[in-house]
Amino acid sequence: MNDLIVDHFQLRRHPFSVEIDAEAFFPFQSFQQGTLRLDQATHARSPVLVIAEPGAGKTALIRAYCKRLASSSFEVRHQLVGPGKSPIRPLLEGFLQGFGEHIPFNNPARCLELLKGCLAKLYEQGRLPVLLIDDAHHLNAIGWLILKALMNYDLDSKLPCLLIFMGKPETLRVLGLNEVQEVRERLGLCYHLRPLKVQEVEPYLEKRLRWAGLKGQIFPADIAEQIWKHAQGNPRRINRLAEKCLLAAASAKKDLIDGPCLQQAVSEMQFHLLREEDAQ
Repeated sequence: MNDLIVDHFQLRRHPFSVEIDAEAFFPFQSFQQGTLRLDQATHARSPVLVIAEPGAGKTALIRAYCKRLASSSFEVRHQLVGPGKSPIRPLLEGFLQGFGEHIPFNNPARCLELLKGCLAKLYEQGRLPVLLIDDAHHLNAIGWLILKALMNYDLDSKLPCLLIFMGKPETLRVLGLNEVQEVRERLGLCYHLRPLKVQEVEPYLEKRLRWAGLKGQIFPADIAEQIWKHAQGNPRRINRLAEKCLLAAASAKKDLIDGPCLQQAVSEMQFHLLREEDAQ
């Protein structure tokens, strides 16, 4: 079955697919600032927290960052923090499994010691372990205090690993508690990834289209501004709305996105926009 959007606009691929190459990400201002801070954290080997609203580009930022890390010098592992009262055990076990280590039965303390040893061994071999801890907003105070052990090997030297926490802004609620003050003080920085600015949306759309094989811009400036308003600068919402605009234009056999195309796209996106607002 033919793809209406790809065929009509003669594209190589869908421009707003989540499978976009890391090199094709648009470096909007907040994205660039996040990149600089991750690079500095890597140099200092200090734990870092990246927070953002859902769809704001945390995953894209981390993907672009990891793409630049040399595999000969870094060992990257990624784990999600699951919801629940005790998320720390599956988190530690997941990292151990990723490193090919034996997992002790129902023993988080032993898991932590084994993980520390594994990280130290990799570092001694000349490879810096990078632990990506996603959905950190699911960590409770106890979880943060347990992970503190990975942040203070020797207080007067750099850590033998890099910890990158990612989560929603509500992550800060737990970190603001007095009982986790020591954890908060050990975080090198907390970076809040912001949405795109209105002037960034048009070049953002253009770069996506160029990656898909289309030369030129089919989103006029006024339409791009309206997309920004409806999406509130959120990249995920921009992508969904732009794709619906392409579908509306292709269905009407139009080569440019106009007002009726945008109106049709917005009407088809109402459910997604309302659901995301409720989730926040």
